[in-house]
Formats: sequence, C-alpha cells, structure tokens
Amino acid sequence: MKKLIASLLVICLAIFMSVAFADVIFPEYDLPSLAPTESDLKTAPVIAKLEIHDDESNNIWLEVTLKTPSNVKSAISYYENHEDGYNQAGYIGGIELEYSINGKESEISSLNYSPNYDQDDDNWNGIFETEYLNELHVDSSVVVKARYTGADKDGNLRYSNWSNELVLNEKVDFKASEWAQKELAEADKLGLIPESLKNVDLTKSITREEFAAVSVKAFEALTGIKATPVSTNPFTDTKNEEVLKAYNLGITAGVSETKFDPNALLNREQAATMLARTYKKATMSGWTLATDSNYKLEYTKSNTFADDKDISDWAKDSVYFMNAKGIINGVGDNKFAPKNTTKAEEAISYANATREQAIIIATRMVKNLK
Repeated sequence: MKKLIASLLVICLAIFMSVAFADVIFPEYDLPSLAPTESDLKTAPVIAKLEIHDDESNNIWLEVTLKTPSNVKSAISYYENHEDGYNQAGYIGGIELEYSINGKESEISSLNYSPNYDQDDDNWNGIFETEYLNELHVDSSVVVKARYTGADKDGNLRYSNWSNELVLNEKVDFKASEWAQKELAEADKLGLIPESLKNVDLTKSITREEFAAVSVKAFEALTGIKATPVSTNPFTDTKNEEVLKAYNLGITAGVSETKFDPNALLNREQAATMLARTYKKATMSGWTLATDSNYKLEYTKSNTFADDKDISDWAKDSVYFMNAKGIINGVGDNKFAPKNTTKAEEAISYANATREQAIIIATRMVKNLK
C-alpha cells in the first residue's frame, strides 16, 4: 500500500512540473570559443624531417614531414567552425616552403599533401611535398624552412613566422687538397673529425696531440664506447683531454714519463702504428700497450715497399697490415715514406703525415675493419 501511494505521488509531481514549466524557455549555454591571438597566428610549423624523392620518370621533389602546434590547429578549427570566424580574423590556408639548393638563391614552393601518406583526417600534420624541382638531384645539399600562409579579415596576405631550418646533405668546405674532399666529407658524416681539426688547414702536418684526437674518434666509432681521460694526468706539457683519453686507452704514450711532446709532428710509420694500436684496443680483448707484441695482426702481405729498409722494425707489422687492408697507401714509385731520412726530406716534410691523410686513413679503418 505504501509503495502504491509513493508511486502516485511521483506521478503527480511529474505532471505538476510539466504544467508549471511548460512555457518556460531554458537558454542554451555554449562554451565560449576564444578567437586566435596574434601570437597564435605568428606561430610557425615545425619541420621534423626532410627527404629527396624521385620516380621512374626521373622526376624529383622534396618531401617534408611537418608538425603543426596545437594553438595553430585550434586557430584553424576556429576559422572553419566558429560562426563568422573568417570575418573576425581571416584564415590560415596553406603552407609554403623556402628552399635553397647547393647554396643557390632561395626559392619558394607551396606544399601539398603527399599521396604516399595517409593524413588520417589530420590535414595539418604529416608528410607534404613540393612540385617537381628540375635543379634538384638526389645528392643535392638542401636548406629549407616553412611557414603558414593566409589572409586577414580584409583579405591582405598574412604569414606566420618561419619554422626551424633543416639541412640535408650539407656540403662542408674543407681547407684541404682536392683529392681529399670526398673522403673528408665522409669522415665528417661519420663524426671522425675532431673539433680541433675543423676550420683549419688540413694540408699541414699533423701533431701528436691532433693525431691522438683522431685515434680516439676512430676507437669510439669502432666500438660505440665513449673514451674517458685518465684520472691523473702524468704529463706536465699538456692537459688536452683527447691526449688523456688516448693515453688511458693505451694507444699512445709519452716521450718520457712526464712529457708528451704534443706539438711534435707525426710521421707516416708512427701514424700507421698508432692506428694499429687503436684497432687492437677496439677488437682484441685484453690488449694493452705493454703486451702489444703478444697480439698479432692477421693479414696477407701482398707487396714489399721499395724503401722497406727505412721502415722501423717496430712499425713494419702495422705498416703492412694497414696497406694490406686498403687503409694506407704508398706515396708513389712503390715507396711508403715511413720517416724523413735526410735533411732535404725533412725540409719538405716528405714523410710527415698530414692532417687530411690522418683523418682519411682513420675513416678507411672504420669502414674496412668495423
């Protein structure tokens, strides 16, 4: 009985409420949409990736992966979905790319959605591409940046700020011999050029200190291990960190217990020997400088240099190993030029290892022996 009375009361209350408020109109409350600010409209896209693509018809173009910041996407949504959005603030309608090929004057290209990428209904993030570019090649050096385009409420063109700049196939102008340029560029890509040898004349003779830095780079590339300097510096004539790393690895030693002689020039047999030690340290477990003679290099000697008698006994194994592996060659007339043997040779630095030679043989070692 009580349940029946309660049910009747609920029904009566519902009828009363529907009659009492029948003519009352409840307002609809939309959450306010804030119009984009000037800062939003100036926000630039972010270039995440740049690639060169070509097809079977030899057409070639740039493909750019872009990310659109959230405030810009909100601004675009406001224009497209908010009543009178275009009249209030204008619109953002496209993306354009400024590009420079091989250092030439910059040009502009509009970006279109790439047919190779599913935008997944997100038209402002993803992969975009330029039109075909006749002056572009697969190995071209390219510098790009991007920005949004659009118009204000009066129809005047409006642009965002430029994005980050991205560089592809950067060409480095080395102060080096013409024959060395290609391999030096490869060394640079592999991270084998120490900071101390960037923006300097690479045709000059290399010092012990500089070659120590090259050797450390080669060791790190061969092993993937970052070298660390010795905790207590035994040398009074250098505090160079790369020297102390090479010493800690055991691939170099001082000229005495307290002297390293960092500025002394290196000859070709010394360079070959130091790189051979670097290879042994990287690949032969337990190797140390003190036990070096117990660790043999495996190679087939295919040639005896005409100046073999001038190669020091302690260097011969390293010299012929490096030669057999295609890492270091002779200087012509079947000669190796291990060291300067006369005043005349010394005067013209005949057997000195140059900076460019040192970097290149280290690069060849990493490529051929890794």
